[in-house]
Amino acid sequence: MTKPLVVRMSSWWRLCVVLTVLFSLQGAGMYFAGLPGLFAATVIYFILKMLLQRRAKSFQKAGIKLMTEERYREAAAMFEAGYRYFSERRWTDRYRAISMLDYSGMDWREIMLANMATNLAMAGDRERAIELYQHCLELYPESRLAKPALRFLTAGADG
Repeated sequence: MTKPLVVRMSSWWRLCVVLTVLFSLQGAGMYFAGLPGLFAATVIYFILKMLLQRRAKSFQKAGIKLMTEERYREAAAMFEAGYRYFSERRWTDRYRAISMLDYSGMDWREIMLANMATNLAMAGDRERAIELYQHCLELYPESRLAKPALRFLTAGADG
């Protein structure tokens, strides 16, 4: 069974925004209803976070599930759908600290694009994977997903 590469990065300023939302909800709950309000506001925050991230994570979860089943072309298509979704809704990704209460340091578009390339490489479409990784580096020059993968895929091509 193939395990996907996981790179976790956090953005400190996005984390501050997300925590501000959490503490604001908790403060309002405490002010209006005391300790039960604090508890209710915390529960509301986590439900809100789950609902706002649901669509984004649906592409990721479905793609990873297909990947672990070694259905790489189908996984690539799922990640491509996620990439298109976030390309059409750039504001959702750009302002994800508010739109999804997500403090990730990586754009969802970057994650989807790199995962699409990874799955195409695993399916044997090396050339298309290289193109996608290069495109990822055009969009995200410091991509911690695309740089090592591209080096790996092009290592044997030089000599």
